[in-house]
Amino acid sequence: MTREIWRPPGTEVIKINVDAAFQSPVRLAITAALARDSTGEIIGAETYLFANVVDAFVAEARACERALIFAGSMGFRRLIVEGDSLTIIKSIKKKEKDKSIIRLIIHYINILETQFDKVTYRFVPCMANEVAHMLALEGWRSQRFGVWVNGVPNAVEARAMKDRLD
Repeated sequence: MTREIWRPPGTEVIKINVDAAFQSPVRLAITAALARDSTGEIIGAETYLFANVVDAFVAEARACERALIFAGSMGFRRLIVEGDSLTIIKSIKKKEKDKSIIRLIIHYINILETQFDKVTYRFVPCMANEVAHMLALEGWRSQRFGVWVNGVPNAVEARAMKDRLD
């Protein structure tokens, strides 16, 4: 069995890894989006706090939604959005209306996609999405929400560097 690793996107494509941390007793979630270029360099990141979140499933859908909003604000045109929730990635890719709890979020994601030249969604195992997970936890720990304009925390940067070297 091979170890799953993060792989850089092609040139002129931005890869955004997404994840969410959810705390059910307080119904809060923090989402993380971490954008990297074809060299693996971090070119932007965002953490975002959501209140009244029903479950982790909804939190993961919100992470994909926030990734597109963040990417649009950064002016990115071609994206690969990677996340470790297979159900969410499949739901976004099928583009069909259903009766799931996330249907309105998925519908909004489909609308947001129209502002880009191309958006591709990929499921990746947790190991290949560790940097986004670390960013979500760091945002939670530091209570820092918004765009990370002055770089990301050292632990997140170090893990991203390890991805680049792998």
